[in-house]
Amino acid sequence: MRLIVSVVLVSFLVLGGCRVMPNGASMDHAESLRVSDSFMSHLVADRVDIAVDKMGPKFIQAAGGKSEAEARFRELFNYCGRPLESELRHEETGFWLYPDGRSVPMRAFYYSGKTTQNPKGVCFFGIKVVPGEKGIEVISFGPLKLLSGELPEWAR
Repeated sequence: MRLIVSVVLVSFLVLGGCRVMPNGASMDHAESLRVSDSFMSHLVADRVDIAVDKMGPKFIQAAGGKSEAEARFRELFNYCGRPLESELRHEETGFWLYPDGRSVPMRAFYYSGKTTQNPKGVCFFGIKVVPGEKGIEVISFGPLKLLSGELPEWAR
């Protein structure tokens, strides 16, 4: 009996110290999608300057200012091309872990489309959004290029 009580107490202490990571499912889906779609549409329209405004202020600061952030985005287009169209293909929820250990809910959206370098189905663009100081903000953007010739399950 003492063993059972001890195991139960240890379990409560161990599990009580754990906390559940925040999940993107707690974020407003419609608002998250609106921000992501808007960000992507600005890239398609070649308005990187406006897209950068949707990034969190810490990203812009870490990049060295707005003009440097814009230059970094344009460099990303060397890998896959600038998107000329976009179609939402997949969504995910999870959390974003900051370097200081904080975690926040996160939603990720993946788009496909023709680019200045590739036909549709070769390049995908991932956009991650989190709650920020001024509402939902883009925390991460990156091109993904199909290299193996086989589409991931979510892209089919």
